[in-house]
Amino acid sequence: MKSLLDERHLVSSFYVFFLICTNIIGIGIMSFQRDITKDAGYDAWISIILSSISIHILVWMIYRILGIANNDVIHVHKFYFGKWIGGLFNIFVIFYFLILALIVFRVYIEVVQVWLFPLMKTWQISLILLVLVYYIVSGGFRVITGMCFWGSIIPFIILFPLNFFSLEFANFHNLLPVFNHSVKEIVSSSKAMLFQYVGFETLFMFYPFIKNPDRSQKWAHIGLLFSSLLYLIIALITFVFFSEGYLNQTIWPTLTQMKIAKFPLIERVEFIVVSIWLLLILPNISVKIWAGCRAIKKVINVKQRISLFIVLVLFFIIANVLKERSQIERLNEMYSNIAFYFVYLYIPFLFLYIHIKHKITK
Repeated sequence: MKSLLDERHLVSSFYVFFLICTNIIGIGIMSFQRDITKDAGYDAWISIILSSISIHILVWMIYRILGIANNDVIHVHKFYFGKWIGGLFNIFVIFYFLILALIVFRVYIEVVQVWLFPLMKTWQISLILLVLVYYIVSGGFRVITGMCFWGSIIPFIILFPLNFFSLEFANFHNLLPVFNHSVKEIVSSSKAMLFQYVGFETLFMFYPFIKNPDRSQKWAHIGLLFSSLLYLIIALITFVFFSEGYLNQTIWPTLTQMKIAKFPLIERVEFIVVSIWLLLILPNISVKIWAGCRAIKKVINVKQRISLFIVLVLFFIIANVLKERSQIERLNEMYSNIAFYFVYLYIPFLFLYIHIKHKITK
């Protein structure tokens, strides 16, 4: 399938693996265990598998939608819903990606303040991060993809093995009995797990930037499978390390269990963890901001650098307004509900609508 863009702006289909992984594995992997166990207890590992299967189906739907249009979701909305209704959908898409980037951005600032620099002001950390994000996003999609590549490889090689140090104190009886929660509780836990997968929808925007996009679908599914296995392994390690009562009182279980690792000359391992995690957080935020700014450019024809600067200024202001953790959690909860309906209702609706209309037109 021929792309509508100049080939110098495109990336190989193989890189979709890293784009998907980076968008899914973000700040949530530090705290997702507590959220998914509220309803299903330590049967929550089932929720991870169920959520992963549902996301695989949705990724397949997205490829079918974009394959017909051979363009991004902005074009799809305009072409199939018209100027006004399609325009409203596109405005929603802009806010959808930018708010998600804002949540990741603000939560990481909180982690830095709690674990590294308690006396450092929010505006200082946010200014440093936003300068880095501006540098990455203004470099274009290929630069962002390169950051996604290294942001996936380096943290995985260095940080993932640290989780296994806690197995020395594991109690595998925590996982028993299995299947002792109702279907309703498992489904509720799966809904909580959905927020960790949110971000794969950026595929709607970067699809036209992939060489031979129809061949990249396998890499998207492999990336999703890899991310799901990572979540599953970390969750199981957490479950056998923490008691359920203690886990409910722990804000960042993954960081806490990584502290078990001991190395010569390194007293505070969490300093290394939070610092290296920045390599994953930066491309995670950058892809979402790029998607939002790309949508703004196509909707209201504003240069991407101008919209990027305005968005980053707004991020700086809002990040400093959100001072309390309760405010961040309320924003998380609100966005999680919106994401649930967008992912599980709107994507299937768009899939059915476009296929029916395409067949009728044909």
